[in-house]
Amino acid sequence: MPSTALFYLPLAPTQTSPTSTLISHITRTLPADPLPPFILDHRLFVDTSSLLPNTDTSKRSFTSILHLSQIPHDSFIGTTGAGAGAAAPPSQPSQSTTPTTEPSLTITSLPSPATDTLTQLIGTKLQPQWAHRQSVIIDNGTSLSLHDGDYTVRIGDLKTSPRGNQPLSLRGTILEVTYNADKDEDVEEAATDGATATATARVGKEDETLLRGVVDALAESAGVSMAGARVFFRKTLRQERGKLPRGVTDWDLVRLYMTALRGSRG
Repeated sequence: MPSTALFYLPLAPTQTSPTSTLISHITRTLPADPLPPFILDHRLFVDTSSLLPNTDTSKRSFTSILHLSQIPHDSFIGTTGAGAGAAAPPSQPSQSTTPTTEPSLTITSLPSPATDTLTQLIGTKLQPQWAHRQSVIIDNGTSLSLHDGDYTVRIGDLKTSPRGNQPLSLRGTILEVTYNADKDEDVEEAATDGATATATARVGKEDETLLRGVVDALAESAGVSMAGARVFFRKTLRQERGKLPRGVTDWDLVRLYMTALRGSRG
C-alpha cells in the first residue's frame, strides 16, 4: 500500500506562504504531471464542557466535518473520544508525530451535498453540546504526479473560511507526499477495514525516513524552511489520476487529515 506523509506548517499573519515557491521549484526541476486541483474543507467543533474554566483540555472531544477532492463524492464526520485534546508536538527529524496509541475516532461518510446541512444542524440544534472552533479551506491547491507516478504531491494554502464580510486569513501550508509502493495489495480488500484504525495503517520506519528525506530535499533545494512543521504518517489507498474510484473510501486518509487539522487549532 502507498505510504503518505502529511506536513502541516503553521504560518503567522506576517509570514509568506512557501507554496508558490515549492510548486515552481518542483515543476521546473522534476518530471511532474498535473493532477486535478487539491481542494479541502474542514469544519471543527469542540465539546462545550471543555471550554469551562479550570477544565482539563487534554480530555477535550472534537467533531470534524471533512471534504477532500481525492474522495469527491463523499464528505466525512468524525468524533473523537475524550483525550484527543493534546496537540502533537512539532516534528523532529528522528520522530514521528503519529502517536503510538491513537485517540478514539469514529468516522461516518455522508453525501457531499449534505455537508452544509449537517454543519447547520450541529451549529443550531446541537449548539449546547458542540461549539464551532474553526473552519478552514484549501480552495485551489496543486496536485502533481512525480517520476511516472512513483510519488504524488499535494500542496495548498490553508485559510480560514470566509464568514460574513471577513476576508480569508492564512493559517498555514499543507504538504502531502505519497510514496506509491508496489501494487500488490488489492484496493477493494484494503477498503473493507472501514472506519476503524488498524495497525496495518502505520508506516514503517523505512518509508517514514524516505518521505522525510524527499520533503527535506525539496525544501532545501527550493530554499524553503519547514521548521516548526508537524508531520503525520499513514498507509493509504492507491489512487488513479489523483482520485479514488467511486464507491471506494480511504478511511485512513480521512483519519490522517482529521488528526492533522484537529491539531491546527487544538
